[in-house]
Amino acid sequence: MPISVFDSIRAGVAGNRSQFYRDITLPFYGYNRPGAKISEGIREHWWLQGTMGGVKAHYDCIKAFSETDFTEDLKRIGIPMLVMHGAQRQALP
Repeated sequence: MPISVFDSIRAGVAGNRSQFYRDITLPFYGYNRPGAKISEGIREHWWLQGTMGGVKAHYDCIKAFSETDFTEDLKRIGIPMLVMHGAQRQALP
């Protein structure tokens, strides 16, 4: 992902964390797609979990996630593993 994507996440967390955690549920769960059935319960729970964490920890996590290359770590996995990821994934395509 381009660093600009992570910069916008950092800006959302630093600028208005409460609103960011509410808004991010739309693309994360695909609720912004035509015909999507939105679960307000899931959105509220996501918001609650997000606002319970510390803002510095969230900010540092975004930095680590966006700037750490785990390629060599993944090569050391020595057991069979199934990784599934959809092409329609909006948060991390």
